[in-house]
Amino acid sequence: MNDGVHGRRRHPQRAGGVGGSDRRLRSKLSDRGLDLFSTDLQHGAARAERVCVAAGTLHQGTLELFRHDPWLAFDLLGVERPVVGTPIDRRAEVERNNPKRAGQVLSNFPDLVLVHEDGTRGVVICVEAQGKLDLKKRWLLPYYQAALAKDHKLPTWIVVVSYCDRVSEQLAAWKVGHPPAVNVLLLDAHTVAPILDVKRGQAWPTAAVLGAALHGCRGNLEAARAGLQSILKLPNERRDSYRATLWAALPKPMQALLKEEMTVEQREEIWDVERRSGAFSYGHEEGLEAGREEGLEAGREEGLEVGLEVGLEEGQRVGRRTTLVELILTVLEVRGVALQTNEVAQIRGCDRLETLERWAKLAREVNAGGQLFEQG
Repeated sequence: MNDGVHGRRRHPQRAGGVGGSDRRLRSKLSDRGLDLFSTDLQHGAARAERVCVAAGTLHQGTLELFRHDPWLAFDLLGVERPVVGTPIDRRAEVERNNPKRAGQVLSNFPDLVLVHEDGTRGVVICVEAQGKLDLKKRWLLPYYQAALAKDHKLPTWIVVVSYCDRVSEQLAAWKVGHPPAVNVLLLDAHTVAPILDVKRGQAWPTAAVLGAALHGCRGNLEAARAGLQSILKLPNERRDSYRATLWAALPKPMQALLKEEMTVEQREEIWDVERRSGAFSYGHEEGLEAGREEGLEAGREEGLEVGLEVGLEEGQRVGRRTTLVELILTVLEVRGVALQTNEVAQIRGCDRLETLERWAKLAREVNAGGQLFEQG
């Protein structure tokens, strides 16, 4: 059994390196539209300290990665696999019926339970995906471990995928605090490096998607791009599923930038992902797209092709400029880099897309606003 939180280990041989300075950005669900989900899940100042993993695409997709790759946490953290074999999903076997309500299942067990039994040997792995701090987990995680160990009479490990710094910090505190100790294998943006090499990502797609989601939700465009490219050659069903998981983790300005880099076919696939998710934002975007198509058709009928094409091109340029400006300001804000009034005005007043793209990359590395403008 592991008796500590694997808080800072990495497995660079398989995970690849981190591009540039990747500080501990706290995800910001801001009024600029950097929501990870279409519904308004969080309000108030505290929302800057957590990413919400809803019981939806990102949450279920994260668990799916472990169904497909049960040893993912062990391999990412460089922890030796305790047994030979492939644990399988046995969650249904540990659910408990509610004695007060017939047909209802009590939800006192983890998100996913994987079990491998081989005579007297075996292992139980329970997986939790957390996007916001839930103090009840202080008591539930040890309970999960004890109850599953009792049921299966096997070594039992807890894996926590944390999309939130506060969750990770509390897990470290619960390890050394008063009993019962909380001992987990922790996968977060500080223990899992993104796979930036596409060939490595293609060889290990589950790790590529998880790393891209953990870092993409914090503003790492390079990690998100590499993750999406790593799954392109997967069978259609799995590719679509992994893409939906990763896409659900990304802030909307990043989604907009990545869409511009995609082929028409890839954009259609993303729109299918959004349509299936039932996101409100999709309805808005689909309406805009339909409006554009109707406008273009009307323009053709009225002989306004040139004007419409010019207008569409200008609209796309303005939209990209706005997205880049908001992305730069938000990344600097959540990293705690203060900007002078004149510096904010300089960013908002810039019309050169090449300059804004360069500043967007630098925003993840600079320690002062003035450093952003040193190269013009």
